[in-house]
Amino acid sequence: MKSVLGLMLAATIFSGVSVEAKNNRPQQKTPSSRTSGPENDGDLIRAVRDRRNVNFVAARDVVVSKILPDDNQGLPHQRWYVRLSDGSQVFAVYNIDLGKRIPFKIGDRMSLGGEFKWTNVGALIHWLHYDPSQRRPDGYVEVNGVRYGGR
Repeated sequence: MKSVLGLMLAATIFSGVSVEAKNNRPQQKTPSSRTSGPENDGDLIRAVRDRRNVNFVAARDVVVSKILPDDNQGLPHQRWYVRLSDGSQVFAVYNIDLGKRIPFKIGDRMSLGGEFKWTNVGALIHWLHYDPSQRRPDGYVEVNGVRYGGR
């Protein structure tokens, strides 16, 4: 069962999203990361604690704790870990075919929204960008007052 879930997760992350949807959408400036989205990371903490898949969850003021090299097999993704206020870690992936590369560094605070999955290797948040198929809510990443990935 776990291997099937892992294969399903890999298929979800790297599904054949049309490359013609690739664009260089302008980054959306927001006055402050304090003006939009959730007030904290409580919903994401509950999803991690309960190991419960959530179609869309958002969190504010999570901290970039580790940055991994891009995954360039299939569609290219930025990959990193964020630390939540309770100390738990969540793996984040962002499709750079569907938005501009996000400039961040370890220690940066960010807000993000996307689909949460509990996998056989732990917590994952992905679809941190718009969905060109409109099958799920558009995701986003907001860092240093700039929002990435949304329309």
